Amino acid sequence: MDFLVIGLGVVFAIISAVILAYISIATMMGPWIAPTIVLISTILFKVFRKSSNPEQTHQDQQNIILIQAIASGGGIIATGIGFALPMLYFLDPETFKQWLSQPIYFCTIISAISFVAGALGIWIGQSISHKLLVEDKLPFPVSQLTYNVMTSQAHKEQAKNLSIGIVGTGLFCALRDGFCQFRGLIPKTLTFFPGTFGNSIALSASPILVALGFTAGLAVTIPLLIGMISKYLILIPLNYHADYLPTSLSLFPVLTHEAFATAFCSGLVLSEFIIGSLRYPQIFWDTIKKSLGFFSTHVRNKTNPLRSLSPESRDNNNTRDYYDRFSQLFFRLEPIIALVSFFSLFWYFKFSLVSQLCLLLFIILATYHISIIGAKIGQVQLGRFSTFIMIPMILLFKPNFIQLTIICVFFHVCAATATDLLFDYKTGQFCDLSQKRVHRAQWVGLIAVSLCIGAILWLLFTNLQLGSGELIAQRGKSKALLIQTLSFNQYVIFFGFLYGLILKKFKISPTMTFGGIIMPNSITLCLILGGLISLVPKDKDRYLPLCSGIFASESLWILVSILLKKLC
Repeated sequence: MDFLVIGLGVVFAIISAVILAYISIATMMGPWIAPTIVLISTILFKVFRKSSNPEQTHQDQQNIILIQAIASGGGIIATGIGFALPMLYFLDPETFKQWLSQPIYFCTIISAISFVAGALGIWIGQSISHKLLVEDKLPFPVSQLTYNVMTSQAHKEQAKNLSIGIVGTGLFCALRDGFCQFRGLIPKTLTFFPGTFGNSIALSASPILVALGFTAGLAVTIPLLIGMISKYLILIPLNYHADYLPTSLSLFPVLTHEAFATAFCSGLVLSEFIIGSLRYPQIFWDTIKKSLGFFSTHVRNKTNPLRSLSPESRDNNNTRDYYDRFSQLFFRLEPIIALVSFFSLFWYFKFSLVSQLCLLLFIILATYHISIIGAKIGQVQLGRFSTFIMIPMILLFKPNFIQLTIICVFFHVCAATATDLLFDYKTGQFCDLSQKRVHRAQWVGLIAVSLCIGAILWLLFTNLQLGSGELIAQRGKSKALLIQTLSFNQYVIFFGFLYGLILKKFKISPTMTFGGIIMPNSITLCLILGGLISLVPKDKDRYLPLCSGIFASESLWILVSILLKKLC
């Protein structure tokens, strides 16, 4: 890798971390950023290279994939942390505030967790790569999409849409929020029919929400609409039933809306967990048998641990320089580095040796299975599997709130990094890029992101209010609610659980419905609006670069506006 590839990759990794850190906490989504990175890199190479030489074009494609391999890890690591870390705020706000009051400590802890979890994830991903890519030949749809973006002939139109998204959103956000001495001109919330409905019907002046709704489509936004309607047709009547029934028939006194919604939503989360648990024991047992057989074979394998995907893509061992020899030594020590770092980190957080061994086994098995699902359908189901790790650890070892948060954050980063590495291997396979070079790129990205992710999150958490419309943190709150279930009114939890079963009967996600219940209507309606707009164009993919530009521009604007407030 030359310095241009490393430099661009590191810059894009930091930008990706900023974008996905904000999106994952402000909404409940974590879109893939790899296609956007490839699109921007391809445009840059076309502008500055302008070479028609097929050999040079092939080399440029390999460099673009390496840039994406460095950078995409930043986005998926930030997504994993953004989904899990806020749960500590909902479980133990005082401890969370204490962490934020010590920025050096906070940044160091987050960086250490990111690095150690990422190192373990890279090792696991590399260990299972041959089985998933060569033996099973899984499709990896995101890798196919990423490669198609790079080889598409419509780069001029994609660049135009991307530029419109970036520039247009940046100007809109500046006019909305203002900067330095300039006050914004556009209201942050547009309210409709306030005399009749109060603030119930409103739209947040946030382009990123509409773009997310457009990208996700109605499959995601319809459950949000159902959740929003449920607030008025189900939650409010249930909460106030004691006002209309005799005292002998009332099940509980009227609660505040927040208390009732919190308990009701914990029932929704519980229903999702229990229904999912019924079908996963057999899957996990099959995974255990396959994993034990596979890893024992891998240990006995005396070949290069960074086996290439095809003979054509192998590096020439005769031309190995000092850097190659150093990296070869490092990769041979990679399992030791990952495991020693793992036990050291969890020893610091006062986990017993037995609990560490159990946790390591759970993480390896869950990461293996989550990688298979991601390779098949292109979705990384972090939240569901982290719950299946968290519950056994609670039952067996009774960890405190800090330890539970560390477990979830660590697993999210580990599984996300492993899956991202596998997607990068597959993308590299399309252009004969050796697995070894992609592996190096992943390590560069992991180191770069680990150094900056703590500072990014600290800026967000100290300048935007967690749990509010600014940073709703729905994923973290849902996990906190599951842990707090026993402390809520059991009747309310039962009604939420029952409603979750009804939703599952109609194949509607209780977790997504939960998002529509707790999110402000102004956010929910923007996401729904985006979902409706996605029905208009015949070719939805044509406008995805526009959405990518919107994601990048508003997320970066949030960080820029925070810095401007401190400077002006």
